Amino acid sequence: MAKKIENKEPSQVAQIITVLKRTIELDRKNLWIILGSVLLVLGVGVGFTTSFFQAGNWITGILLIILTLLAVFVTFSLVLTRRAEKAAYSSWEGQLGAVGAVLQSVLRRNWRGSEQPVAVNPKSRDAVYRIVGPAGIVLVGEGHQNGSQVLVDAERRKLVKIAPGVPVHALYVTESAHALKLADLRKAINKLPKSLKRTEIRVVGARLAALGVNLPIPKGIDPRRARPVRK
Repeated sequence: MAKKIENKEPSQVAQIITVLKRTIELDRKNLWIILGSVLLVLGVGVGFTTSFFQAGNWITGILLIILTLLAVFVTFSLVLTRRAEKAAYSSWEGQLGAVGAVLQSVLRRNWRGSEQPVAVNPKSRDAVYRIVGPAGIVLVGEGHQNGSQVLVDAERRKLVKIAPGVPVHALYVTESAHALKLADLRKAINKLPKSLKRTEIRVVGARLAALGVNLPIPKGIDPRRARPVRK
């Protein structure tokens, strides 16, 4: 009788090792950044611990050993997360649908909308995404600068009628030298001045959802499958 093979999910340690390997593969310098950060925290902890042991304060020394180990683990986790995220975004740079993958992480917080574009040029594959949050409405153009700007301007004219008085911001992740890098998109969104409260975000989000515009993105990165590392 054939044994049933169960598909078990990899352990947390295995997942961390996989992320670490992939991060180093994407950019070799990530190894030295992660290693340097860990060794710095470890060195500081060992220094303080040694000084307390030499002074005969054993209880404090033991507590510092525990705190040092915790600090090393937290530092490793935070640095790995940041470097893995940045490496992933860099590898997606220029690919269609990459903006949607970034917006997927933004929408987990105080923002409403979709990681799918609201308008796409089927020929040039330029696209515009739309989300609403504390800063108001944010339109993100993807593809070619001129083409995406046309889509953004058309969407902005529509929003003036649907949500009058709500600030509309335009950001571009395009081939233009003046556009944002994919890795800087989330930071740019979070830096926008806040102008809406939670209740206002819900109202505006409901108005935009009523438009029923939700076009599939061209072939490229599927943001539903892309899983950027959480902060």
